[in-house]
Amino acid sequence: MNPDWGGLLIPFQYEYMTKAIWVSGMVGLVCGLLSCFVILKGWSLMGDALSHAVVPGVVLAHMAGLPFAVGAFSSGMLAAVGIGLVKARTPIREDAVIGIVFTSFFALGLLFISLFLSEVDLKLIFSATCWAFMTWMCCSWCC
Repeated sequence: MNPDWGGLLIPFQYEYMTKAIWVSGMVGLVCGLLSCFVILKGWSLMGDALSHAVVPGVVLAHMAGLPFAVGAFSSGMLAAVGIGLVKARTPIREDAVIGIVFTSFFALGLLFISLFLSEVDLKLIFSATCWAFMTWMCCSWCC
């Protein structure tokens, strides 16, 4: 039986697919290099923490009519400062401090989502963030 290898090249005929593959390669290269640095510094939980800590900021930005990025940035910065303050003033280990802060921020964000009903489905926005970011990367880097 002779497999049809030509079918594997069909996605490369579309311009958006070629851009997506290039961007994925660039993101993979950068993330691979940075992840080694982050692991060696002991900050492996920090990215996860900040990604969860932006939830209340996004909800509050939506309620205030501001761009989501403004709320996410301010909430992430507040979480990072909070992690630093708690770590400096308590004998708790850094990984436990990160876990406490990001869990608290994420819980606060879920509380805001459940309390302040909206015509916009914020749960859908959170699940679509990855796709929206990838689309933005393709359009801004490769066009």
